Amino acid sequence: MPRLDAPCPTKAFHSLRGTRLIGLCLIASLAWLPLGAAATSEPELHVLIDVSGSMKKTDPENLRAPALRLLSDLLPEQSHVRVDLFGNRITPVLPASRATPETKADMRKAAGKIRSNEPFTDIPAALEAVDESWSENTQRNIILLSDGKVDISPHEGFNERATSRLQEEVIPALAADNIQVHTVALSDDADQEMLAQIADRTGGLALSARSNADLQRVFLSLFEATAPRTGVPLVENRFRVDDSISELTLVVFRDENDEPTRIRLPGGSEIDARQAAILKDWRWDDSAGRDLITISNPPAGSWRILAAEDPDNRALVITDLNLAMPNLPSRVYPGETLESGLQLTNHGEPIVEPRLTDDIDAELSVIGPDDQAQQTMKLNDIGAEPDVLGGDGRYDFHLVLTETAGIYTLVGRADGPTFERIIRKKVALARSRPFGVSFAIPPSAGESGPQAAPVLLVEQDVTILEPGSSRLDTAIQCAGGDYAELDADLPLANNRIELPETAPDDCRLVGTIAGETLDGRQMRLPVELEVPRPSPPEPVPSTTESSDPPTDSSPAEEQSGNPLLAVLIGLGGLGILGAIAFGWMAHNRRLRRKLISQTRA
Repeated sequence: MPRLDAPCPTKAFHSLRGTRLIGLCLIASLAWLPLGAAATSEPELHVLIDVSGSMKKTDPENLRAPALRLLSDLLPEQSHVRVDLFGNRITPVLPASRATPETKADMRKAAGKIRSNEPFTDIPAALEAVDESWSENTQRNIILLSDGKVDISPHEGFNERATSRLQEEVIPALAADNIQVHTVALSDDADQEMLAQIADRTGGLALSARSNADLQRVFLSLFEATAPRTGVPLVENRFRVDDSISELTLVVFRDENDEPTRIRLPGGSEIDARQAAILKDWRWDDSAGRDLITISNPPAGSWRILAAEDPDNRALVITDLNLAMPNLPSRVYPGETLESGLQLTNHGEPIVEPRLTDDIDAELSVIGPDDQAQQTMKLNDIGAEPDVLGGDGRYDFHLVLTETAGIYTLVGRADGPTFERIIRKKVALARSRPFGVSFAIPPSAGESGPQAAPVLLVEQDVTILEPGSSRLDTAIQCAGGDYAELDADLPLANNRIELPETAPDDCRLVGTIAGETLDGRQMRLPVELEVPRPSPPEPVPSTTESSDPPTDSSPAEEQSGNPLLAVLIGLGGLGILGAIAFGWMAHNRRLRRKLISQTRA
C-alpha cells in the first residue's frame, strides 16, 4: 500500500518551509514549456471509408465522395495521406504519400471508387491494415468513417469475439503506437458507444453526422483537428489577399434553396461555377451542399463571397507567410493546462526581427461547443505574460478548459500592416478526468480507541493512462501555516494512501497528479480538495451502580407497559390489603371480648 513518503508522526503537523513545494511547482511549469517550431512534426492521415452494403441506405447519394474531395483540397502540402476502402475486405486506393498537388489529384480520383457493395463491416481488420506504412516522425491519425457495428459474420458469436479482440488487442496496440483514431458515425444504428470508445482510448475525436449534409462539416472539423492550415480572416464574407499568397481555397456552405454562390474579385468582376469551369486557374466543386473553390495565383486586394454567411465558411491559403499553432492535442481533460503559441514564419523561418514583430497584433479566441465566443486574449512576443521568451517568434499562451464537454475551436490570429493570417484548431474537452481523487474516513479502532485518520483514494482509468506512469505530487496546507508533503506513485487502478493520524483543522490537499496517456502524451492535472476531519467518538454511558438497569424484573414490572393490566393488578392489591385489615380488626374484637369475660368472672 502506498504511504506518505514524508509523514508527520506528531499530533499536529510540523511547521515546515514551502521550499520543496515551490520547487515542484517550478518543475511542473518547466515541464510544460512549449517546444520550438522545429520540434513540430508533420501530420499524417490514414482515411478508412466504409463501403458495406448498408451504406446504400445510410448514404444513398454517396456523399462520402465529396467529403473525401473536400479533405483532399484542404490538406496542407506538409501533410501525408493514405486512403483505404473497407467492408469485409480492405481495398487500398491511395498509398501513403505526401500531400503534393499530384497526390491530391489522385485523392480526388479515389473518391470516384467509393461504392456500397460489400456484405460485412470488419472494423478490427481495417484498423490493423492501416496501422502500417507510416512515415517517420509524423503525427499519426486514422479517420474511421462507418455506419455500422463490428459485423464479420451472420453468426453473432463471431461478431462478439471480433468486438472483444478490437477492445482488448487492436485499440491498445493503436494507442501504444501513438495513433489517434477519429471516428465518424454515419447512422443512428451505428455502435456509437464502441466508436466513441475507440476515439477516447486513442485520444481522438468521436463525431457523428446526423444528416448527409453534416458529413461535409464533419470532415472540415477533422481537417482542423488533424492538419490545420493557414487562412485569412472572413468578416461578413469579406477577406483580403496579399502578394505572398500563391493559392486560395474557399469553403462556402449553402442551403438547398440558396442562390448559386458567386465570388467578387478585387477589380469588381464576379465569377460563378459556370464561368470558373473555363478558367485555367480556377477549380469549382459545388456538390453536397457546399462550394469548394480553389484559385491559383489570386490577385491581391479585397475579395467577397456573395452568399449567405456561415460560421463554417473558410478562406485558406498557400503562402510563404504562414501561421501555425503547434503541439496541441486533439483531446484534453477538465482542468488540464494547454501550453502552445502562435508561430509566424516566412519561408519556414520564424519571424523574429523587432522591426517586423513590433507591428504585429496577435490574439487567441476560444469558441465553445455552442459556436459562441467564450474568451479572447491578447498575445505578445516581448516576454510579458503569457509569453515565455520574448523575441523568439512565438506568441505563447496557456489555456484551461473547464466548461461544457464538447468540441472547442481555438482561433489564432496575427495581423500586420500588409497581411492577415488566421488558423483554427479543433480540441475535444472530455466529460471527465482520467483521475479521481477523494477522501474516506475509516471507522475508529474500538469505542475508546484513537480517531482514524482520513485515507486518500486515487482512481485512474487504465484504458487511457499508461499503467505505472502516474504520480501524486501534493501537500496538505493548513490555515495555521502548517503543511505536510503527500507524494506517492500510483501503480494501480485504485490506490489507497494513508494520511497522518491527526491533523489541524481547515486543511486542504493541493498540488498535481501527473501521468502518461496510452498515446504517449504527458498529462498533468491540478488537485485541490478539503481534508475532512474525523467525527469524535460517541460518549460511553456511565457504569455506576445507581445507573445500572435492574437485572431481575417482577411479572408486574414486565407487564407494566399494559395500562389495563396495571389497573387490575392495582385493584387486586387493594382487595388483599382490605382483607388483611378486616381480619386484623376481627381478631382484635375477639381478643377484647375474651378479656372482658375474664374480668367479670
